[in-house]
Parts: sequence; C-alpha cells; structure tokens
Amino acid sequence: MKKKSLTTKKYSRVILVLSLLFLSPAFSHAATSIDTDFNTSSWGILGHGSYWTIQSSGGVGNTGAARLMYSEQGNADKVLGLNVASLKSNQYYIEFDVKMQGTPSGGSSFIKLFGSLSEVNKNNMTLEYDVYGNVQKEVAYSMDTLCTARWDGSDAGLGCTAEHVVKSSAIDMRGGTWGHYKAWVKRADTGVSNGEVKVWWNGTLRAHIKNMKSNPTESATLGFENIEFGGYSHTTFTGNTWYLWIDNLKVSTDGTQISVPSQPPLAPPTTMPPTPSTGGDITAPTVPTGITVQ
Repeated sequence: MKKKSLTTKKYSRVILVLSLLFLSPAFSHAATSIDTDFNTSSWGILGHGSYWTIQSSGGVGNTGAARLMYSEQGNADKVLGLNVASLKSNQYYIEFDVKMQGTPSGGSSFIKLFGSLSEVNKNNMTLEYDVYGNVQKEVAYSMDTLCTARWDGSDAGLGCTAEHVVKSSAIDMRGGTWGHYKAWVKRADTGVSNGEVKVWWNGTLRAHIKNMKSNPTESATLGFENIEFGGYSHTTFTGNTWYLWIDNLKVSTDGTQISVPSQPPLAPPTTMPPTPSTGGDITAPTVPTGITVQ
C-alpha cells in the first residue's frame, strides 16, 4: 500500500511540473517563423516603401530577391516592415542573405526592432549599418540610441556598460558578393540588465554581448512590436545610388527552421542583373503568397 502511495505521488509531481512548463511565459506562445525567398512577386505580410522592389533575378543562385535602392538621404519609403506585436516576444532570431551593390554611403538602419508602435523611441534596438564607415559594427539600444555596444568590445553612452563575451572586427558587406547574416536579439526584462545580442557572419559568431540595460523605462509592452529592414540613410550619403539586397529572409521567436551555415552561401551569378531603371520603382502586388507563417 505504501508503494502504491509513493508511485501516485511521483506521477502527481510529473503532472505538476508539466503543467507549470506549459503555463510559464516561455512556453505560452508557439514557435512562429516568417520564411520567404522572394521568388514570387508577392510581399505577403511584409509592408514596404516604394524604394523596395522584388527582383526576379540577382538573388542567391540568380533567383528572386528583395532590393532596396538608396538614391537619396532620409527615411521616407525605405522601410521593409514586419508587424510582430501579436507575438508578444521580447526576443527574435533574424537571418538572411545580403549583399551591397555599388558603393554604400550614408549607412542604414539595417535591422531595427521597435519596442512600441504608438510611442516614439520606446526601448528600440538597432543593428545599424554605420553611417560613417559603412560597415556593420554595433547595436544601439536604451530608448533608441542612448547606448551603443560595439563588436570590438567598446561601449558608448553615459553609464552604458555591457559584458562582451565574443569580440571581433566590424562586418564589411561591401563588394557585391552575397554573405549570410544572422542575429539573436533579446530585449532586457523589466528593470533588469539582462538584454543580450549575438551576431553571426557567414557562420562565424562575431559578437556576443550580455547584460545590456535595453529596457530602461520599464516598457509596458510585452515584447517588440515591429521589425524593420533597410530604412534611414544619413546626411553622409554622397549622392551615388547603391543597393541593399536581401534574400531568404527568416524571422523566428525561437530559432525554429533557422540554422547557421558552415560555409558562405553561393557565389553571386556570373551575369549580373540589368542596370535598374531610373524611372522609378514598381510596387509589387500584395497577394499573400510566397511567405509562410508557422
């Protein structure tokens, strides 16, 4: 009789542990990923400005890809946006193939995660493409850009310090060849300096930064609400048009279907796509096909 009691007690504990796991915040949302190779003319659930177009060739393996034209400074019509407010997640894995065509100038917001859609500069985090050196070397955080943590291990901003676990030089994406970029971004919990960022380039971990105070105003939002690609070009833009290309874009709350390749992606096609028309971009239709949400 005693043995039966102990067995029942053991199973009760197992049931209790499983119940707690499924009720905890970490397990309350199913893994959700957005995965697109831009091989159709549809943007699906991605919003975009007029400087973004889907090209039928020029992508990895000369397939379709998304391309942003930088022909003037400013932010207008340069954003490729993904609304993630409903996911209520404070961390995301983001990866894509990327190349720069032409000579970049003026930098780019590159990847910007917004803490709020309704409040300006509410605990944003930006993996920016440097506006002066035109390389990718840092993450800006704290409200918007009050703090900066760089891949080389340095920090900028009043009272801004973070732990640099992995350090490296800046990532140079220039040269017109495809590279593979992946990032994991975690906004700090309310009132805690536990924000974290990891960045890989062509399969190599180039930066790992911990203990970031990236939620200084104790945001009421449960997670990031929007993710933007491309965006702002600084006044350092020289006036010479250049292009940011993105292919095989994946965004996930937990890394599902995302893996870091052991080798760089395919080399660019031997025949480059034709010179873009200067008559203006053609906006692709918005039929929701070509992108899967899981």
